[in-house]
Amino acid sequence: MKKYLKVISVLAFSGLLTSNVNAFANHWVTIGNVAVNDSVKLNKAAILKLAASAYIYGLPAVFTDFTRQASGAPNNIYAHGHKFPDHTSRLVVAPNNDTNYSSAFLDLGDDAVILTLPDTHDRYYVVPLMDAWTNVFATFGKRTTGTGPQTYVITGPHWKGTLPDGLKQVKAPTDLVWIIGRIQVNSPDDQANFVSKIQDQFKITLLSNWGKADAITSKKITTYDVELPQLKAAQAHQLNVVQAIKQLPIEDYFNYLNALLVKNPGLAADSATLKAFAVIGIGAGKKFKLDGFDAETQAALKTVSAKIYDAFDAQKRNDFKPTNGTKLGDYKTDYLTRAVVAYKGLGALTPEEATYIAYAEDADKVPLAGTRKYVIHFEPNKLPPAKAFWSLTMYDKDRYLTDNPIKRYAIGDRNPLKFNADGSLDIYVQHESPGTAKEANWLPAPADSFNVILRIYIPTDSYLADKATWVNPPLKKQK
Repeated sequence: MKKYLKVISVLAFSGLLTSNVNAFANHWVTIGNVAVNDSVKLNKAAILKLAASAYIYGLPAVFTDFTRQASGAPNNIYAHGHKFPDHTSRLVVAPNNDTNYSSAFLDLGDDAVILTLPDTHDRYYVVPLMDAWTNVFATFGKRTTGTGPQTYVITGPHWKGTLPDGLKQVKAPTDLVWIIGRIQVNSPDDQANFVSKIQDQFKITLLSNWGKADAITSKKITTYDVELPQLKAAQAHQLNVVQAIKQLPIEDYFNYLNALLVKNPGLAADSATLKAFAVIGIGAGKKFKLDGFDAETQAALKTVSAKIYDAFDAQKRNDFKPTNGTKLGDYKTDYLTRAVVAYKGLGALTPEEATYIAYAEDADKVPLAGTRKYVIHFEPNKLPPAKAFWSLTMYDKDRYLTDNPIKRYAIGDRNPLKFNADGSLDIYVQHESPGTAKEANWLPAPADSFNVILRIYIPTDSYLADKATWVNPPLKKQK
């Protein structure tokens, strides 16, 4: 199963999200401001507006399904990550050092599945279920359902049948569902001796096989009648998922989206938006034809995706701050935020489950570098507001874990930290050891540029209600 995680992890677990994405709406496109019907002849500007809107609208579904197909993962089968992340882990951009992953893609078009969750013996874990549009419609785990054994029936939007006695039904909005489970891991020994054994007890069974001793696991992989050389390159690990999708010609992108919409229609609130897209050949079962437009419009359409990704890349990377009521995993009709999150952090946890705060500069707004020494000072009773746990993870300039003499890639409340006499805490962030007396609180940095991510697992209710109740301290350069 490891090979399935290989491609998935290239995209899915970047951890760094974006803020202030609504500024992009004014820069390029605002969805819903083009009123059209079948009798209207659109000018080039209106066509481009619709095309950009449709590209953004469809991006989460395309990224999710492209990731599924690129991984080669059969439907309805778990793939567990059993390797403890260290500096040799190059498959995940900005990997966390706190949890390991268990991933599965469900196809609920033909059958429901039964999801079996084991007793994790009070160990933190989370199993979020995302629909094709990256909305999280169910979350199981320590925060929501506890850590005891649990069993659920996951059904598609059109499923009709009889539930096994005593099992709870969870209805998915789309046939395509992505499960991206995480379980807390504390060390390589913990992974080998405890976590891996627990992971292997997470099970997915077709409802039609439930109770059969000789049930055979399905090896089916859902495909669509869209030939994409970029997908084949991703499957062969010649391109990662982001690179491959960026290279898709606009016609192939939209026809891939059209195929996805057949089995994974948008939400009811999307109907007016989808009706507008249909005028230019975008919709379930439709055919988008680039040669149906004049030469000038064709040339402009070919630039749409590059303009979108350039705008997305220009956004400042920071902790995700929801805007206009939008939050991770519950996007409603905020298609722009949904698309940016899918692009920069597909599979990100909901804010109730985890908060990410990125450090790229010190308190003086100078980029972080291993040539300098820093300290993060937490005042007494002002540690990160976590109900589960928190950590600070070190990354090199390419956002990978960095090798160091004490093999410490992250530091947090699970470490034997030394507090000051007044109850405050100092974390030393630097390349060289701060000395034996301070080494318990040392987060080793590379010799050159770096960044740090603070992760807060299950933030407190007060922090979620008002982020001003706790402000993360800066990295201050030491003299």
